[in-house]
Amino acid sequence: MSENLAWDHTMINVLDLDEQIRRFADLGITFARGGSHRVWGTENALGYFGLNYIELISVQDERTASAFPRDGAAAVFDAARDFNEGIERINTIAIRTHDIEATHLRLKNAGIPVGDVVDGRRVDQQGNEIRWSIFFIDNTISGLPYPFFLEWPGTDEQREEQLSAQGLITAHPAGDLRVKRVIFEVPDVAGTARVWSLLTGQPESAQSAEDDTDGGVVIHLHDRDLVFRNGTANHITALEFTGAKESLRGQSLVIGDSVLDFL
Repeated sequence: MSENLAWDHTMINVLDLDEQIRRFADLGITFARGGSHRVWGTENALGYFGLNYIELISVQDERTASAFPRDGAAAVFDAARDFNEGIERINTIAIRTHDIEATHLRLKNAGIPVGDVVDGRRVDQQGNEIRWSIFFIDNTISGLPYPFFLEWPGTDEQREEQLSAQGLITAHPAGDLRVKRVIFEVPDVAGTARVWSLLTGQPESAQSAEDDTDGGVVIHLHDRDLVFRNGTANHITALEFTGAKESLRGQSLVIGDSVLDFL
């Protein structure tokens, strides 16, 4: 089976799920509570833009969220740490694979410090258990968090049909929104992009001058772009959306040190 990698979702660390759900709703963007990750003491809310979605993650049980190590659940650990420090920001992205064992083996053989493949689960608001397979990468790329990788049961078409039937993939009042680009600001553009090229299996290319990327590098992942620009943040700093109606077009939503731009 082909890995067929795709940008699955973006994790954003927040302090108050309900407050952020209201902020998005005020812009005409629909989020719904997803449920809880009991093993990590976290909870989330989800906003879908086709199969690609945003996961707002926060801490539900502070004791549990403070009791697990970073190894084996790096992105969730980082979310809990940010919560404890009062920080809100974009965390990292998740990459969907259709053969998680093949992806895991490929990266392990390439020297990437992958954690074990484990079964993930959370309980949704109706009490249903949602399951997936997942692995995290324990280290960082010179301080920049790695992505994590997951595999959902069934095909993309089956998953989209199921999520639509559940009312999770739905029309947003603000338009036919799609996440188009993620912006990384990193001190070492070439070196960081080289690692992400290995992770995604996609080549790097220089951005054109009209994109105003200040010497940036882009990796195309299907119809979405990962853009690496020179900067000191060493983190994801922005998401860019297309498809906004006139009422939203040109606006931005700031969450901590991160910004969501609606083009």
